[in-house]
Amino acid sequence: MLTILLAWIYITFLCWTWGILFLQMISVTKTRLHFPLFSIICITGLSAITVIAGLLSLFFPLGEWWVQFLFIIPCLVLFFQKNSPAFFAALKKEFQDLHFISIILLSVCLLLILVMSSWIVIHPDTLGYHAQTIQWIEKYKAVPGLVHLQVRFGYQGLWFVDNALFGFSFTGNEGITLLNSTVLFWFFIFLTNRINYNFFKAGKRVYGLLWTALLLISTWSYTQVRLTATSASPDFIAALFILIIIYLLLEKKVKHPDDSTWLLAAFLSVVAVTIKLSVAPILLIAAVPAFIGLVKRKIKLFFTIFFISVITLTPFIVRNIITTGYVVFPSTSIDVTHVDWKYNRERTINEKNYITAYAKNPGIIVRTEINAINKMNPAEWLPTWWQNRSTADKIIMTFLVLSFFIALLSIKKILLSGFIPQFVLVTLLTGIIFWFVNAPDPRFGFGSILGFIAVVSYLVFTEKEILIQKSVLIAILLIITGSVLAYTGYRFVNFFKKDQLLKPLGIEKVEYKTFDCDGIKINSPVANKDLGITPIPCTDLDCERFSPRGHKVEDGFRAK
Repeated sequence: MLTILLAWIYITFLCWTWGILFLQMISVTKTRLHFPLFSIICITGLSAITVIAGLLSLFFPLGEWWVQFLFIIPCLVLFFQKNSPAFFAALKKEFQDLHFISIILLSVCLLLILVMSSWIVIHPDTLGYHAQTIQWIEKYKAVPGLVHLQVRFGYQGLWFVDNALFGFSFTGNEGITLLNSTVLFWFFIFLTNRINYNFFKAGKRVYGLLWTALLLISTWSYTQVRLTATSASPDFIAALFILIIIYLLLEKKVKHPDDSTWLLAAFLSVVAVTIKLSVAPILLIAAVPAFIGLVKRKIKLFFTIFFISVITLTPFIVRNIITTGYVVFPSTSIDVTHVDWKYNRERTINEKNYITAYAKNPGIIVRTEINAINKMNPAEWLPTWWQNRSTADKIIMTFLVLSFFIALLSIKKILLSGFIPQFVLVTLLTGIIFWFVNAPDPRFGFGSILGFIAVVSYLVFTEKEILIQKSVLIAILLIITGSVLAYTGYRFVNFFKKDQLLKPLGIEKVEYKTFDCDGIKINSPVANKDLGITPIPCTDLDCERFSPRGHKVEDGFRAK
C-alpha cells in the first residue's frame, strides 16, 4: 500500500503538470481557457503523456528508468513560469472547500482502492494478455507479428503503453494496478468535489444526489470501480473519458463552447478511442467541431483538431499494423497493408465474431456456437443476456430504458435545450447502438450508457430543485461512508495479507516450460493458458503455427 501511495503521488504530480502545460498550449487561440477541476487536469496530462509514450514505444522499450526523465524534465517548465503560484493556489482552494464529511467519504473510498489494488490480481483478461502485452512494451520496442503468439496480443490499446510506463518495472517490483488505481484516485476526488459543491456550496442539491448516485452505482457494479482497481483493464477508464467530455461540454451551459473547450473535448475523445476501441462513436466529438470550424472558416480550429487527431491516432494505428498487420485489429474493414507477419484474415474475423458472441452469452468457445449466437435476433439472445447480468447492471439497464422514455416525453425540452445537449445526446445514442450491435457487454458501453442517463437527468432537472435539509444530506453521506467502510472491512478480513502494507501482491507466478522455436527460446505455462507474468516471449500455442522472422526476438513472428 505504501508503494501504491507513492505511485499515486508521483503519477498525479506528473499528469497534473503535463495537464497544465497542455491546457496552456491549446489556449493560444483567441479565447482564454478556464482551467478545469484538478482531476480533469490530471486526465488531460495523462492523455498528453499517452500520445508521447505511444510514439516512443514504437522505437524504445518503456520499462527503463531513463524514460521517466523524458517526462519529468518538461514539468520543470511549469515552476519557472511567473504565474505558477496561481496553479497551486487554485489546487489548494479546491481541497480547502471540502466539507468535513466529504473529506471522510473521500478518505474511506481511497482506503478501499488501496486495499483492493494491492491484492492478488486474478482478472482473467489481465492474466491472459494484459500483463504480457505490458511486459512486451516494457522490454521491447514494437515487435512485428506478436499476434501469432497469442491472438489477444493484437489488442494494442495505448492504455497498455501507459501501464508499461507507470509500472516502474525497473525497480524490480510489479506495478500492474498502479495506474488504474491512480485514475480511480482522481475519479473519487472529482466525485467528492461535485457532491460537496452541490450539497454544501452554491450548487443544486438535486445534482448532488445525481453525483451521489454515480458514486454508488460505479462502486456497486463490479466491472466499474472494483474491476478497474484489481486489474489492468481499460474498460471503465474509457467510460470515464466519455463522462469527462460530457461534463466539459455541459458544465458552462453555453450555446457554443469556446475553441479551447472544443479542442480539449476533441483531444480527449480521440485518446479515449486509442484506449478502448469500443467507444469509437465518441469520435463525433472531434469530427463535428472540426466540420463546424471548416464551414465557419475557423481554419485554425479545424487544422488544430485535425493535427491533434492525426498525432494521437498515429501510435495506435502503427502499433496495430506492426503487431497484427491490420489498421484496427480485430477489424478487417480497413485492410491496406501487405506485410509478411499479417494475421490470417479468417482468424481475425473469428476473433471479432467471438467478442460479439461472448458479450451476448459468456462461456461460449466453439465456433458453431459463436456463429449460432451471432445469427440470433435480440429477442432470442436477450433473455440469456439479462440472466447473466448482475443486480447492479440490471438497475443501470433499467434506468437506461427509463431514460429513453423520459427523453421521448421530454422531446420538446430537448429541442429547446440548444445544440450542445442535442449533439451530446445524439453522440451517446450512437455509442449505445454501436455497443448493442458489436459487443453488448455493459462494461464495454458504460460510457455511453451512464452518459445518456446523466444527460437526460441533467435536462429534466435543469429548472427543478429538491429541498432537503443539510442534516439529511449529511446523513446520506454518512450512510454511504459506512457502507464503503463496511465493504473495506470485509476486504481486510478476507482478502488481505501483511505484505500488502508495503507493496501490491500482483500476479502470482506460474510454472512454465521453455522450448526452442527455430533458434528462439519461447516460454509456455504448464498447467493452464493464463500467461500471467511468465517471462516473454511467451505463448499458449506450440511452434507449429508460427515461426520467428529472424534470429532475434525484435525481428518478430509470422505464421507458418
